[in-house]
Amino acid sequence: MDPPAGPAWSEAVGEADWIGERLAPFDAFKVTSVVPGGFDAYARVLHPAEDPRWGDRLVRWAEVAAWSGMPLRDDAQFHSVALPPARPGREAPWSGQGPREGSLYLPDAETLAGILREWTQTPERCWFCVWDGYDWAGTPLTQPGQPSVRLPDPVPGRVRRGHRVHLPNRDYLLYTGPAEAVTAAAPLSGDDQTANLWWPADRAWCVASEIDLAWTYVGGPADLIKRLIADGRIEALPAGPDDPLTRVEDWVASWAAEAAAELLSTGEAIITTSRGTVRAWLQRPSRFRRGALRTRSICDNNGGGWSGGHTPLNRSGEEGLRAEISLYLSHTVIGLVGG
Repeated sequence: MDPPAGPAWSEAVGEADWIGERLAPFDAFKVTSVVPGGFDAYARVLHPAEDPRWGDRLVRWAEVAAWSGMPLRDDAQFHSVALPPARPGREAPWSGQGPREGSLYLPDAETLAGILREWTQTPERCWFCVWDGYDWAGTPLTQPGQPSVRLPDPVPGRVRRGHRVHLPNRDYLLYTGPAEAVTAAAPLSGDDQTANLWWPADRAWCVASEIDLAWTYVGGPADLIKRLIADGRIEALPAGPDDPLTRVEDWVASWAAEAAAELLSTGEAIITTSRGTVRAWLQRPSRFRRGALRTRSICDNNGGGWSGGHTPLNRSGEEGLRAEISLYLSHTVIGLVGG
């Protein structure tokens, strides 16, 4: 079935009320913080490490794991397989920024929609949410260099001015259509954005592509989840409702802890990893000013390109400062491979 030409935008935001009622607190940072609880089973659909839009070919996490020699565990994050403790002896199979966050790969979305429509009594009546923080979805855009010239607004005025779907820490625009309409907004976005949340009218399942995650969660009947995980066209792993959304591998935490100790001792540190280098400088907090951590990352996958960061430090006391620095450095190191 061909998807509709464009989203059938809707103001019926009450259709999403049940989701908020079944979400765990956002700051619990677990699976049911982003996809409703109460389903029999859950799965993670892994966004490709690289897809043909940005690279030469499709690269799945399993290929990255084979390169690094790290196991693709059910709880693996992308850095679990893409940032091994030691540098592998051959070239990495992906060359970009890692998996895209907050959006399914379009062929995966189409495959997933085809599977999911078999597990609902209302496949022609589904609901879709798109985060309103995207440039094209949040506010009408202006022509670059010509702020007085408005581009055509892809969102109807009644929807633009109307109510949003309000969920913890996120507001969404709503549209409706058949299961395949998960991709209906892609032509409008300019970068193939798929719906961030979608479910059928009978609520038999729900799909969540949280904007900050490199995978998509699916909750539904146990047999649906088994079918999804077994399908070779996509890459999916089982998940549990209380699984954490994030993790830091032991070797990454060790790199960060050693660098934090060096920063506190000398004010400067270098972390050399299997996929790049992070250099850090510490400005200690004092009675009259906040502290700060400056970083400069050089990533192998970006052609040796670099990025910088400046993070205010809030903790006082040596141990509190050490923990805060270690946390920020862990995130910076993981950022070398994205996801």
